Amino acid sequence: MNRRALLSLLLSLTFVVPALADDPLTTNVVSNITAAQRWPWNGKVDINYTLTSEDANPIFRVAFFGQVGSGEPFALDALEGDGSCGVTFAAGVKRVTWDASVDKPNIESNNVKFGIIALDVTEAADYLVLDLNNFTMSYNMAGPDLAHDTQGNNKTWKIWFKRIKAGTFDMGSVSDEPGRQPTGYFEDKHQVTITKPFYIGVFECTEAQYAAITDSTSSSKFPKVQIKYEDLRGSKYGVTWPTYTDRRVDANSFFGKMRQKTGYGLKFDLPTEAQWEMAARDKGDGTYHGDYVWNDGTTFWKTNIDETDPENPIITKYVDYSDLTNLAWFADQTGDKGTVHEVGLKRPGINGLYDIHGNAWEQCIDRMLPHLNTSPVTDPVGGSTAKNLAVVKGGSIYKTDPPNYCRMAMRQQKNAKNNNVGFRIAIVF
Repeated sequence: MNRRALLSLLLSLTFVVPALADDPLTTNVVSNITAAQRWPWNGKVDINYTLTSEDANPIFRVAFFGQVGSGEPFALDALEGDGSCGVTFAAGVKRVTWDASVDKPNIESNNVKFGIIALDVTEAADYLVLDLNNFTMSYNMAGPDLAHDTQGNNKTWKIWFKRIKAGTFDMGSVSDEPGRQPTGYFEDKHQVTITKPFYIGVFECTEAQYAAITDSTSSSKFPKVQIKYEDLRGSKYGVTWPTYTDRRVDANSFFGKMRQKTGYGLKFDLPTEAQWEMAARDKGDGTYHGDYVWNDGTTFWKTNIDETDPENPIITKYVDYSDLTNLAWFADQTGDKGTVHEVGLKRPGINGLYDIHGNAWEQCIDRMLPHLNTSPVTDPVGGSTAKNLAVVKGGSIYKTDPPNYCRMAMRQQKNAKNNNVGFRIAIVF
């Protein structure tokens, strides 16, 4: 055997960060580390390990180390596979491959040990970031710093996702909410329970982000519009939702390519209508916006009282668009009669999501159900036939869309390449 080869007698060693009672990040979840060199020797070593967690859909921050004999541990940098970029998802048996010929080309030992530190950061990872330069992911405790992002990378070469926790909220609208759809797209108020957390894009998907995933060219920070449901999910499997509740998409679709390029096994997809509305109503503290407010908590409508006749005052209610102007691009604004704007220029909602109101309609995976009905439901999936058109949410800047279309409960259906229909990417489990 080549003296420069790592021998097969590779020992397991876990370098453990001491777990502190007041530090939820220092949770050792690594076990069963084994390693074996490739034979014939090509400089690579396969390291198998197991991750466990009490979280239903965990996120692990992972670091890999090597040690020759009793020497100083050294970081393994030339890695590929599960956790190679420092983040991995889901518990279970994992494998990462280390290229020793890159990191330690002159290593000569038959006593090489490997160690792994893994921290379950599920609760702390409020934000995930996909880097489109190399399709690696990282986590952040805080959202994008747009004030110092002079190049606009957070809207072009990075995709930010915000974690939305599982929970129960009231979907739909009350009967007297201004702009409520009276027929065709009933916004029946009802209780919805979403049983699994999910991530949703901080911004509407931009033309630049779409181009990076589909190997085309664009640097635009404007929402990607004129994009059909079939382009996003595919015309074979993708259009049949919810027949395939495993979120199956066609390989040549946008989401098919996105899943292949990232390689994490994550299901990048459109959100369901319920997930979209839950994200729009989410306050980030386990509570949700209710009736008559925009998604930053400002007043949705106001009341006028005409007391000309004190005994019979006239009470009228009207939508208050003064706060919406700070949150959304909508058609009543001077000079804005149908052209979308760069994402993230308006104020975000309480939970850090931009352009939930207005700019472009946002497609959901659901097929339209005319009636949501009033009964409580769990993880709803929408209509059961592909003949129904997909739901869109959030309103738009299009000239025929009044401002009250920007309500969180508002729902319509579209499936054409309209210049005011875009989408927001979700990560679902």
